[in-house]
Amino acid sequence: MLLGGLFCCSTLSHAQSPAFPYNPDVDSNAYIELTDLLYFLDLYGQTWSFSNQSTLGDMMYYGIYQDEGGLSQMDWLSLPIGQEGQLLTVSNGLPEWKDAATILIETFPCLETLCADVGDQIFGCTVIEACNYDVNATDDNGTCDFLSCINFGCTDTLACNYDAIAEYDNGTCIYALFPFDCGGDCVNDADEDGICDINEILGCTDEASCNYSALATDSDGTCIYDCYGCTSPSACNFDATASIDNGSCDFISCFGCIDASACNYVSTAIYDDGSCLEFDACGVCGGSGIPEGDCDCDGSAFDECGTCGGSGIPEGDCDCDGNVLDDCGVCNGDNACAPCVQVDGYSVGDIGPAGGVVIYDLGFYEYVDFESSSYDCWRYIEVATEVLAPAIWGCNGSVIYGLTNEIGAGEINTQLILNSGCDEVSPEYPDYAALVASSYNGGGQLDWFLPSPSELLLLTESPDYTGQINGWELGKYWSSNQFLNSTSLGTSIDFSVNLNGELIATPGPSNVMNNMFPILPMRRF
Repeated sequence: MLLGGLFCCSTLSHAQSPAFPYNPDVDSNAYIELTDLLYFLDLYGQTWSFSNQSTLGDMMYYGIYQDEGGLSQMDWLSLPIGQEGQLLTVSNGLPEWKDAATILIETFPCLETLCADVGDQIFGCTVIEACNYDVNATDDNGTCDFLSCINFGCTDTLACNYDAIAEYDNGTCIYALFPFDCGGDCVNDADEDGICDINEILGCTDEASCNYSALATDSDGTCIYDCYGCTSPSACNFDATASIDNGSCDFISCFGCIDASACNYVSTAIYDDGSCLEFDACGVCGGSGIPEGDCDCDGSAFDECGTCGGSGIPEGDCDCDGNVLDDCGVCNGDNACAPCVQVDGYSVGDIGPAGGVVIYDLGFYEYVDFESSSYDCWRYIEVATEVLAPAIWGCNGSVIYGLTNEIGAGEINTQLILNSGCDEVSPEYPDYAALVASSYNGGGQLDWFLPSPSELLLLTESPDYTGQINGWELGKYWSSNQFLNSTSLGTSIDFSVNLNGELIATPGPSNVMNNMFPILPMRRF
């Protein structure tokens, strides 16, 4: 307990006061003797002795006693020289002395009878202006608060955040910015469109007009609509006065053929579109002329006698000259038939005399008199067991008369092609299909030929003998006939396999100079 003030005690000690009987548990006793210092030094019968450790101007006394635990304790007393008595404490340690008017006493309160003029020391804020001023405080402890009880804020009644209870202005006032109020609303909006009058912009507000202004907020009646039209300079209906394109541009009506000599001349055209045409040989504007394979504009073709739209060899005749077959089957022959040498004993699937596979049996021997034919008398056809290198068909621009598709016609077709005089085929490809086939000497025989379309189709009949042909592949092979008497197309046979795995063949046209197909020679005997 911290006490302050001047003591008024005289000759009475604590130990002699009924209010403070002797208590061995008390750590400290204190007493001020102003008149009888010697009596004070004999407190509780304990001997106090003068200490030679006194500092200059002080007298030092000490006493030694035992506590309840039997331990020796030493207390010190320092009195200023020349004073009748200032202060005293006995405790478990050296006291910290302040000034002569202050004493530190632990445990014991101050008796009114002994300390009439002594009051308790109370710490607190002693500044009256402070928010936490303590009227009972005797000593200021530095805790005075001057802010917590004051209301700070905006004290301007014109501000948006005016605070009616604020006592001091803290500089936080916020004001509305014209033309808006504190709520962000316009203070002047005559048309009530949410845009302040001062911010209104006059102009055309119709987006479909020519002079629409995206910035305008109020229409001023100035919209115009005469600026629409075609704005593309390359259009037929280009409008130089238009500023907004209305999608009406025409890029067709003024384009066409501007050549007056053309059969499709357009008198109203301004720009030539490259479409000018001429009449073809058949009088058709832009037509392709006489179709390939035809001999006139009516779709007629050359017959086997070379006549456009002709009926061919008359019935009963054997050529275009009116000749007939003699008894030996020779056209315009002299009936001098040579005996037919028959070679029997072969069946389809057997190996023929030249090492090929027999793929056809006529069933009887037929005599055919042809001056270049090696076998005028024949019954069987055998196919070579190797595929020859691809070649062109050749004979471009030549119509070779007498070529047919029948079985047995391959040898004669080949001789007709070889004798047609079309041996000048191409410097790059001097060998042509018929020549390649006739030059083959398989089995030591020189009578191989380029098969007719029907002879090639024999390969699709069951059983399939293509497995015995070296180099056999699916695809196109040349036959020995032109396609519909065309001077530029030969008949090719395209071999393929259907969904059932069966070999099938499709005849078709192929350009005689631009296509190189394999050669599969055959011979008859």
